Order: sequence, then C-alpha cells, then structure tokens
Amino acid sequence: MTGIEASVTKLQTESGTKDKITQTWIEKLLEKARAYKAKGKLSDEEIATKLADWLENEPGEKMNPLLDITGLDPSQDTPVEILHTILLGIVKYVWHMSVSSMSEKELELLAIRLQSADLDGLTVPPLRAAYMIQYRNNLIGKHFKTIMQILPFHIHNFAKLGSAHFSLARAVGALGSHLWVAEITRLDEYLVYPIILYDDLEVLVGNVLDAFLEVDPSKILVKIKIHLLAHLRDDVRRFGPLVRYSTEVFEAYNAVFRLCSIFSNHQAPSRDIAYKFASMGRLKHILSGGFWQCTDSGGGQKWMQASDAVTNILQDVPIIQRHLGWVP
Repeated sequence: MTGIEASVTKLQTESGTKDKITQTWIEKLLEKARAYKAKGKLSDEEIATKLADWLENEPGEKMNPLLDITGLDPSQDTPVEILHTILLGIVKYVWHMSVSSMSEKELELLAIRLQSADLDGLTVPPLRAAYMIQYRNNLIGKHFKTIMQILPFHIHNFAKLGSAHFSLARAVGALGSHLWVAEITRLDEYLVYPIILYDDLEVLVGNVLDAFLEVDPSKILVKIKIHLLAHLRDDVRRFGPLVRYSTEVFEAYNAVFRLCSIFSNHQAPSRDIAYKFASMGRLKHILSGGFWQCTDSGGGQKWMQASDAVTNILQDVPIIQRHLGWVP
C-alpha cells in the first residue's frame, strides 16, 4: 500500500487479474495514501499500517467472492462460448473483411449467389440474402451461422478477394462444422489425431490462425476472440462439446428470468433472481447425479450423491424435465 498507482497497474498486467469490486477499494486506498503523503507527517510504513487497519474495519466485500471459492478458477472453469467467439467473432470478421471490399455490383452478385445456395442438409432457417446484404453490418448469430457454412462456396472471382480470403473462409467453415456437434465418441481423435490428418481440432484451429495471419496479421494481436481459439482443445476435453454451452441456449431462458422478477417482492429483485436461479441450478445438479461435499459425523469431509430414487425423477417426470430445460 504505497499509494503508487503504477505499481498496481503493473501487477494487474502481469497477473492478468482485475476485479471490479477490488478496483473500487484500490481507488479509495490510493486516494487516502496520497492524502497522507501530502501531509508529510507519516512514513511509508505508518501509512501502510493505517490503510490496512482502515480497510479491515470497512464493511462490505473487498474482493469478488468467486475468486475466494476453494477449487474454483474462473479463467479455467469458464468454457469458450461459441456464439460470441465463433459466430459473432471470427465469422463476423471474415464477413466484414469480405463485404467491405466489394462494390455495389459485387454485393448484388453475392446476394444472388447466396440466395441460390442449396440448403438441403443444413439446419438453418430460410435464407434471406437480400436482407443480409442490405443490413450486412447489423447481422445476428443465426445469420452468421448460415454464412459460416455457405460463404466459402460463393466468394470466388471478386476483384479484391484473393486466395487468402477464400482459404480463411474455408478454414473458419471447417472449424465451425467440427465444433457444432452434440456428442463426441472418440475424444482423443477429435482433439488431436495420432497421425497427421486434416480434421482434428488442433489442426483446424491452427488453419484458422494461419489464414488470419495471411489476410490480416494485426487481428491476431488485437482481437481477444482469435486468441481464445487456442483454448478450445482444453475446454472440450474438460467440458465436452462446446455447443452445449452456447449462449443461445441460455438466452432462450429469458422468459424464466422475467418470471422470476415478476414473482419476486421487488424489494431486491437482483438478489431474488440470483437465489432462484441458484436454487434451480442446485436442483438440476442433484437430479442429474452430481456430487457435493459435506461433513460427516466424525467431522471429516466426504462426497455425496443422490440415490437412484431421486435421480430417476428427472428420467420419469416430464414436467420436471420441462422446468429444468432438459429434453430426453
């Protein structure tokens, strides 16, 4: 607690950790430290002692509680989210780099090509190519999901789009098709095949990074979503298919969120909604066979799991399945 802001900033940069709750207290401590130093009556050690005593006696959380939970590392325990990282990330970059270099006539040609695309076998809504071109800078996830799958077939023979752009679109499409799977039967082969092939996750991510390097190397440096691609393999190994953690699933839960607010007493709606969602999450964890730690009669810690009589409720009661958003 020296009162030097540069030291705090350097530590945050080196550790990669910056907590908004802690930042509020840091700013207060820096302000108090400067005030003490301006008076010139106390040494640095005395100032540090006074600040530590003041901070300890102040009420309220000094740090995000998530950072203090045993066994929880938010940076490692949060999987890459493919809606914002892939569709609204790298696919959006490819789309913008493609259409921003086209003339009006080329955009009209692209619209015709997209509209003529055969969508058989694709789980996408009907294509509205003219709309997508007209509002090309305001598209949403469902549009980019379609673009990811069909764009490589339609961006040839444009004046300012060379082979590097085509390779980038193709690499992104190949990676997307590899990620949008609900079940992985052979995990090791899915992640890194023992012999050199072209369809394991590590190779596909490498292809995307190499393609961005050819088209626009600066994006690798400034776009965090491209950096996150390197973490896909570890997240799939730990959490399973990433399509299960897509934000699209949780955004469809907004009606439940709204009802939690409606049926609260409106005295502390954010807290009530958090409690309700925590309760539903706890119930889902128990019914799906999850473990939790508790203290036994001897004071030791042990892991427990619900019996079959409890977990079978999720299998046998459709109304519980619907309430918890589980489809058998």
